[in-house]
Amino acid sequence: METAENRRPKHRDAEATKARIFAAAAAEFAERGLAGARVDAIAKRAEANKQLIYAYFGGKEELFAAVVGRQLEELVEEVEIDPERFAEYAGRLFDWHAERPELVRLLLYEGLMYDTGSVPNDDARTAHSRDKVKAVRAQQKQGGMDATLDPRDLVMLVIALATATDAMPQLARMIEGGDPRAPRARARRRAAVVEIVRRAATPSSS
Repeated sequence: METAENRRPKHRDAEATKARIFAAAAAEFAERGLAGARVDAIAKRAEANKQLIYAYFGGKEELFAAVVGRQLEELVEEVEIDPERFAEYAGRLFDWHAERPELVRLLLYEGLMYDTGSVPNDDARTAHSRDKVKAVRAQQKQGGMDATLDPRDLVMLVIALATATDAMPQLARMIEGGDPRAPRARARRRAAVVEIVRRAATPSSS
């Protein structure tokens, strides 16, 4: 007779397998995009049975959406927006993407797929984005941020600055004149991002 105790190892094994699949899929999709990625390759990377991918996620498109969704959830949990310290928030966002550059690539591929149309979990992601805008707008009304700039533009500015190197590494290399991901280049660019956001968000004295 199966007991709860007997089921626990199976549950742990399933969760461990899913974690390996997520990590393998993130790497495969970031390298090859949805069109170029192969379920066989993901299964091999994850050291998992290919049929488990279909059983857990339903297919390649569903797995791609799940991977993007999971990484966005982790980003939201680990880097919470702070309008009162907006420049510092920009620095933390920069750091997170420097350590997890695959998310930017995944979002670029997602953008090619959906352009301006709805993406999986669109409502939840839109609601979170609107919450960010509301938080910035509230800070502007309190006089803590420049109110002459649209809060939507400020949110997009931070995201764009924090992800530019990984979104356009070839352009970053040309501008840098070397490896844009080298520690010294990263540190300099991070400091610039923080300062640019600080200046953009600081209320005008005029």
